[in-house]
Parts: sequence; structure tokens; C-alpha cells
Amino acid sequence: MGKKGSTQISSDYYTTEDEIDLYEIWLILKRRKKTVFLITFLFALISVIYCFLAPPVYKTEATIYPLGGNKTGGLSSLLSSLPISLPIGGQSGLTVEAVLESRTLRERVIKDLNLLPELFPDKWDNVHKKWKLEKDEEPPTILDGVKKLDKLMSVSTDKNTGIIKLSVEFEKKPEMAYKIAEASLKEAESILNEKSFSLAKRYRIYIGKQLAIAEQKLKEIENIYREFVSGKIKKVPLIFGTDSKEYGRLRGELIAKREKLELLKGVGGNGEEIARLRHDIEEIKRRLSALKTGKPDFVSLPDYQLNLQKLQAQMAIAEALFETLVKEYEMAKAQEMKEQISFQVVDPPYIPDVNKPYSPKKPLIIAVGILSGLFIGIFVAFFKEWLENVRRRHRGELDNA
Repeated sequence: MGKKGSTQISSDYYTTEDEIDLYEIWLILKRRKKTVFLITFLFALISVIYCFLAPPVYKTEATIYPLGGNKTGGLSSLLSSLPISLPIGGQSGLTVEAVLESRTLRERVIKDLNLLPELFPDKWDNVHKKWKLEKDEEPPTILDGVKKLDKLMSVSTDKNTGIIKLSVEFEKKPEMAYKIAEASLKEAESILNEKSFSLAKRYRIYIGKQLAIAEQKLKEIENIYREFVSGKIKKVPLIFGTDSKEYGRLRGELIAKREKLELLKGVGGNGEEIARLRHDIEEIKRRLSALKTGKPDFVSLPDYQLNLQKLQAQMAIAEALFETLVKEYEMAKAQEMKEQISFQVVDPPYIPDVNKPYSPKKPLIIAVGILSGLFIGIFVAFFKEWLENVRRRHRGELDNA
């Protein structure tokens, strides 16, 4: 019974103490309400003044999706289609995100839009179109512009979807934010096209040139054939100097293998593979030499049928050469597409609404200012109360002494 009574007393004691503490807090805030109100009002006033004085900042965004580009790099993707092997080290570091964040892109955007006067308006005399400089002061450089533009542009990537978001902010001029974003996407595409000049692309260009030559020869033989059939010519020129259709196929193989050899030598390929390729080239040359007839460039054949067969044989050679190069060219194009790094614009940039700036966010700033003032006001109120209590105790101790 006694224990129960003591427990009840203890519980009442703590409850009373809690009630007294809360009541004392209320009394302190009531006594210091002017302090709390003044500090809260001061912070709210500062927030309102800042909202009206801060320049409006406008923001535009563009969403893009990267396309293409093998992670193992252009060299290994090309060699996957060749009958040879090369040791490949490292990965290609070229990505759409890296280009969007590069200094090169920012420099190009600044030059394209003549952004330096826009980035440093306080130093630019728009009337006389020149810089307003103090004594011994240098005008802003393009590197200064890059640093300023870095603060206005941001690039983020969603790791799950691979979607890249480009954001651009600019003070007072919403159309300038749009122009910077648009120019950035344009220059990013241009840089990607320049930097992705891979082995497959070089090979495709070379084969394309050879294909154009083979196509010209095929047209030349077709013209000769028409003139011969119509009786305009009696002498048949030997375009390839051989009667064998095999000659055209071998010529196509020789052109392809020579270019592959040059590519391997340029990247320091395996010595055994290079030697094997050289052996194949020499073998093709030997077979081509064996096919040559050694006849002069122009032969006169009285028999119409033999001349016709001669033309048909040479046309077969030209067609075989053309078909071989077409196949090589299509393979090179397909491989180049695998390597090509580009992007698709999902959401293009837009011109922000002049009446809806991105910042300052006035309602949020004012709300934060009021809450901050309220908390600081309460803290100051309790601090002043504590300071007065300390002084009162100190005076009481002096009086008692």
C-alpha cells in the first residue's frame, strides 16, 4: 500500500514538474513576445526585399537519349568483321554526356552566340559596343566565359534509363537560355561526328573511292559494248587486260586486303597477322599476273563473235569487281553505324515564360524567412531570459554577502 502511494506521489510530482516547465515556457514567450515578433518581422522584411531586388532567372531544359556507340570502342568493332585479330586495350571514353560537359562545347557555344557581352553585362558598353575597363584591366577571355557558362549549365543522367537532361539558366533573358541550350545540342552533335572518325569510317571512305572507280569502269565498258553492237567501233579496248572473270574478283580482294594491311600497320597490329596478310596480297598479285594476256591495249579482231565474247568477258570482270566492292562497302557502312555515337532529342529546349521565372521562388523564400525569423526570435527570447536570470542570481548573491 505504501509502495503504491509513493508511486502515485512520484508520478504526480513529474507531471506537475512538466506542467510547470511548459507554463514557464509560455510565460517566457509571452514576456518576450516583442522580441520574437520584431525578429520574425525583420527576417520576413529581408525576404520580401530580396525577392523584389533579386534579378529573375529563367530556366530551360532539354531531354535527350544517346544512340549507338559500342562500349568496347571503334577499333574492336571494326576488327570483328575482319579475318584477323588485334589486341585492343581500353575503352572509348567518348560519350554524349562527356561532350555536353566539355570545355570545347562551351567555347563553341560562346563563339556561335557571341556570349561574352551577355555573360559580363556589367563590363560591356552596349551603346559603343566595347568593353568598359578600368586602368590595367583586361577584357574577359573566352576561358572566363567558359567558367561563367559552367555555372549556368548542368547535365544529369538517369542511371536506370540512360536519359540525359540538359538544363540552362540565364538572368533576365529567357530567350538567351533557349539559345544556349539549342546551340549546345547542335555543337554536341557536330563534336560527336568529328571525334568518331574511326577505323571503320576510314575504311568505308577508302572503299567508297575504289567503288566509284569500279563503277566508272563498268559504265565505260557498257558504252563500248553499245558502240560495238551498233557497229560504230571495230577495235575493242582491253580495260582490264585479261579475259578471265576471276580477274575482277581478285582485284576487289586485293584492294580490300591492302587497306586492311594499312590499318593494321597504323595501329601496331600483330606481326604474324600482318605477315599473313602480306602473303595473301602477294598470292593475289601472282594470280593476277598469271591471268594477264600480255596483249597490247587495243586489239583488232575481224571476227564479230570473238569481239563480242571479249566484251562480255570484260563486262563480267567489271561486274565482279563492282559487286565485291559493294559488299565491302556495305559491311564498312554497317560497322560504322555500330560505332557511331549520336543522340535523339526527346524533349527539345523551350523559351521560358517571361512571367514565370525559375528563381527567385518568392513564396518559398518568404516562408523560409518567416520560419527562420520565428525560430531565431524564440532562441533570442530564451537567451535573454537566461541572461536576466543569471544577472538576478548574481545580484542576489552580492546582496546576501
